[in-house]
Amino acid sequence: MARRLLSRLPRTLALAILLGWLAYTFASWFLVWNPADAGAYYDAATRLTRGEPLYPSVHPEAHEVYRYAPWFAVAWIPLTALPRDTALHLWSLAMLACAGAAVWPLLRRPTWTSVSLAALVGQTLVETAMFGNAHPLVVAALVWTVGWRTFPVWVGVAASIKLVPLALVIVWATRRQWRPATVATGMAATLFAPMLLFDLRSYVTDPGTGLLSLYAISPQLWAVTAIAATFATAVLAIRRSPYAWVAAAALMFVGPPRVVLSYLAFLPVGYELARRERAGVREPAQESAGTRSGSSTSVMSNGRSSAGPMK
Repeated sequence: MARRLLSRLPRTLALAILLGWLAYTFASWFLVWNPADAGAYYDAATRLTRGEPLYPSVHPEAHEVYRYAPWFAVAWIPLTALPRDTALHLWSLAMLACAGAAVWPLLRRPTWTSVSLAALVGQTLVETAMFGNAHPLVVAALVWTVGWRTFPVWVGVAASIKLVPLALVIVWATRRQWRPATVATGMAATLFAPMLLFDLRSYVTDPGTGLLSLYAISPQLWAVTAIAATFATAVLAIRRSPYAWVAAAALMFVGPPRVVLSYLAFLPVGYELARRERAGVREPAQESAGTRSGSSTSVMSNGRSSAGPMK
């Protein structure tokens, strides 16, 4: 008994730290709740209704910067009927709900790994939600559509807001699963295309100098890191490793020039994709490709392979 308790001590301490970090984040940010990021969406929608430039010149690290596809600003237009502060706080509450939805799949079949990941991801999403950023919505949409036939469509929609979900296309393309790769890329391109109707001369492309950006420290170091992460993702995909999805999720964190901790929240997407692949659950987008290639993955009647569930 003592040996068993001792073996569990490191995991217990790690989980306690992560849960404590989550509680601290929620309590501390609750006292200074400031959905400033949502102001960028509200103001972008307001500019559209007034015929003003959608992409004005703004400091790259300002909360007011708007880099997303135009459709997201259009979707915000109904919210401009509300007072600005009311709309921003209601949106922030909705993002808190999305943060809970994003981590819930990790808690349905709790393991040390899934609960620890939920605590880590929950901390970043809670903080982001209190800023009113759309990030929890993007993560929740991807987590909940894993396994859907329309998942590549949702990847494209998510990419039109955060762009980095296109890292999943690397796995599909490397495995020559052209249909989901094309659908995801095509959807993102379709949603970004209306940007060409706007004046983009002031569009903010500077990633800024703050946060955790390797690019700000050394563009060369950032490039090496991003290329190495991309290469690792491609190699794992070639080897048909389910962990290629986790590597793609990690690439979403280290790949962009502008790095924020909240991008760790994409890990549950990779985790869920890897878990399903380990369990032998064939994704709808892969069914036809798997049939043609004669995949050797055997799926038992209960939807799991002999490899067992991912721990």
